[in-house]
Amino acid sequence: MSLTAIVLVLISTFMHAGWNFFGKKTSPTLAFFFLTMVAGAVIFSPFLILHGALILAFDKEILILLLLTGLFQSIYLWGLAEAYKAGDMSIAYPIARSSPLIIVGVSTFVLGQQEAVSLQAVVGMALIVLGCLFIPLPSFNDFKLANYRNRTTFFALVAAFATAGYSLVDNKATQLMRALTDTSGNPIATPSEVALAYVTLQSAFAVIWMIWFVISTRTQRRECVYLIRHQWQAALLTGGLMLGTYSLVILSMAFVDNVSYVVAFRQLSIPLGVLFAVIGFGESLKGPKILGVLMTFIGLLAVALG
Repeated sequence: MSLTAIVLVLISTFMHAGWNFFGKKTSPTLAFFFLTMVAGAVIFSPFLILHGALILAFDKEILILLLLTGLFQSIYLWGLAEAYKAGDMSIAYPIARSSPLIIVGVSTFVLGQQEAVSLQAVVGMALIVLGCLFIPLPSFNDFKLANYRNRTTFFALVAAFATAGYSLVDNKATQLMRALTDTSGNPIATPSEVALAYVTLQSAFAVIWMIWFVISTRTQRRECVYLIRHQWQAALLTGGLMLGTYSLVILSMAFVDNVSYVVAFRQLSIPLGVLFAVIGFGESLKGPKILGVLMTFIGLLAVALG
């Protein structure tokens, strides 16, 4: 990795852990994350204006995939909000951040694509599973089902499944978008331009789904009105951080020979997220949690580089 790529990914990892911290601190509700999606879509809307030809070239399949990714994104944010509302960020964040790789790995085997998964990746997945089992434990002697049968773990896994869902959809959708050409047979947009436009569209389509969830619930409507009046700055900052994180990752990929190193380096956000939670919220940092985070981090590196 070049120095430029390292700096960009490092900034993005701080931003990713940062917007999760702000979400937990400000208002871990669906209404808050709805406003962050609105803010992010508005801030990054110039990318859509600049690449209008790309948008006009969309076919029915791309539009359906955009609807799907918006649905998965809204479920992800709902799960994240509920997990943060129910318990510690230092438990929910590592589980939600790492578990999608397990889900994607399992789906690979189900689809009969085992040859695409290396032994190192399988070992890494096993470490991630073990790490996630340690993270919620108050002590090493507390391996009990009750320590996992709670709202924090459940909704963190909901967020993880939704992340795996939109990751699979995004891969297909961006492939189709990169394949779009003009009348001369030239690509309408570069891969980076496609990715930036797609991130913005993903947020916009998430808003379409989330607005129905928000307006149909009296509590969420009241929360939304309160946040607009009193904490719109936090929503604007979080939305900018969310989409800015993905934009920096996309940009960093232009400065590396192997994208796997970018994926691996991004996992620094897991220990950062736990550190932010411990310092910012005074959450406990006991032995099982430390060991679990380390195992998860090592496992993620093994999968990304395997």
